Amino acid sequence: MANEQDESRPDSKVMDKKDRNVRACCADFSHSGGGLYEIHVRGHLDSKWSDWLEGLEVKLLDNGEMILSGTIVDQAALMGVLNKLNRLNLTLLSVSQVNQLK
Repeated sequence: MANEQDESRPDSKVMDKKDRNVRACCADFSHSGGGLYEIHVRGHLDSKWSDWLEGLEVKLLDNGEMILSGTIVDQAALMGVLNKLNRLNLTLLSVSQVNQLK
């Protein structure tokens, strides 16, 4: 019975692939805040969704995938965008922090 309770906890060793990807992408988030990000998902949304997705640019790919890019102010905002994508049932493929060219 104790094992069943442990497995239901969020910090359990048993977690699905999407949870591992989200935790991995956010684990190295700097304390200074946000940055420029690219979020790659399977599925398409039109540009009308940009405002709802924190102003991220929506780029549709021919293969049915989409890249959202732009500045995300902090870890909470990043998690907010990822949660919105999850609620839309879009599959998260990758999250990358992009170095800005000066």
